[in-house]
Order: sequence, then C-alpha cells, then structure tokens
Amino acid sequence: MSKIDSVSETVTQTTRFLLTSSNYTIWILPMTAKLEDIGIQTYVTGALKTDEKTSAEELAQIEKLNVKAYSLIIQNLDSENLALIRSDLAAQSTALDLFLDLEYEDVNSFCNSIRLANQKLLLAGIMLDDQVKMMIMLRKLPREDFRSFRDIVAMGFSTESFEAIVKRLESYSFTNKIKKETKKESTINRPMTLLTRDHSTSQPNEPTPSVSPVCVHCKKTGHRPTNCWVKYPEKAPKAPPTSHYTHYIHSSGKLRPIDKHCPQEVRL
Repeated sequence: MSKIDSVSETVTQTTRFLLTSSNYTIWILPMTAKLEDIGIQTYVTGALKTDEKTSAEELAQIEKLNVKAYSLIIQNLDSENLALIRSDLAAQSTALDLFLDLEYEDVNSFCNSIRLANQKLLLAGIMLDDQVKMMIMLRKLPREDFRSFRDIVAMGFSTESFEAIVKRLESYSFTNKIKKETKKESTINRPMTLLTRDHSTSQPNEPTPSVSPVCVHCKKTGHRPTNCWVKYPEKAPKAPPTSHYTHYIHSSGKLRPIDKHCPQEVRL
C-alpha cells in the first residue's frame, strides 16, 4: 500500500459520521447517499420489493448488496445504537416502549423524537409496517390542531413512507402556523379560597350544619349565651298558671280536661 493510499484511508476512517441518539435527521442524509452509491438504497428503504417475478440473478445481486449495506450502516453507529441491533427481547421491548410512550409537546421536538424512536425500532429488528407507525403517530397529535392533517393523510397519503409523513407534518404545522402546545395547568395545586364565618354576625339560635352551639355560661347545647335563661332569667318564657295542667284523672279512671267542673283538689 502506498503512502498516499494510507493517508486517504486514515482520513476516511476519522471522518465517519456516527449515528447518535440526537443526530438522526442529519445522519440519514449522507447514509442515504452512500446506500445510493452502491445501488441498494431503494431496497433498504422498502421502495423496492421482490416478488415471484424477480429472477434468481437479481435476488443474488440484491442479497450481496444488502450485506454491504448492513456493513456500511454498522460502521456508522455509535456504541449506544450498536447495542440496539442485538436481537434480544430486552432491546426490542425498550425500543417499542420508547415509540409507544411518546407525548406531544410541540411539532419540532415531537418530529425529532419520533424519528429517533423509529430509528431504534429498526435497529432493534422490529419491522412495524409504515401504516401502523403512521396511525400511532396520528393518534398522538392534538385533535383540535391536526384534524385536517389526519384527514389529508388518511385520504391521499396513507401509502407513503413513514419518513415522508413526518416531513408532511412539519410542513403542515409551518404552513398553518401551529403554535407550541402549552402545558395544561395542574388542577391539584390550584389556590383554594377558604370561606370563614364570624359567629358574632350569626342569627341567634341558628344551628350550624354539623354541631349545635354550646353555651359558654351554662355549658349546655341548643342556645347561645345571649339567650341563656340561667344568665338572663327574665328572658325565659312566662307560661300561664294553668298551662302546665290541662287534664286530670277522674275517679272513674278516665282522663278529663280541666274546666269549671274540675274538682277543687286538682285546681291550681
């Protein structure tokens, strides 16, 4: 190997653009170009599919190029993403949970997050159909802001790739000037107003909803100190002398009203 070839090889290795957890949008552009250079980009992205009419020579060529594409992608992943390409259940479960648990806050962060989640699905070997991922994504969008977008995608673009739908989402939000979603105020920590009542302004003998008032003078319930008969005997009601005896028991054993025929011994 000549000195020039050695220098060229060193430059190629040190300028590799590795995929991280935050640069998928930028990383996919040079990677797509590299896959296009070797003639396998349409197959890797799913645009080209084999069927019964595909000849054996074409299948062999696709298989050979697919191996090169796999090697190229592996060489451009960082250590975190390399761990996701293992076919173990834990990595697949983690990648799927990340995609399903996404929440919408604003368009830019949502599109970046869902691209990253889709990337981890692919690296973990979870080959969800684009339409399934598209429906999951649409359900996470606020209905009041993206109702028209959902109808547009369902009626005319349901067969497009997942990445194409994400780009249309970005374009739609920019065209319609959809503002960032503000976080809903928590109803738990809302300030509460406590209404109190001054007992001095209450009406006399007005019972409270739960406990009857207790007189601080005689320590009995049912009245207030202002109407306490013990403290103010003049406020006690005056009953007529005969008001306490309205009937008497006759010698016959019957109960009779007190009148002028009442025996003298029972009169007051």
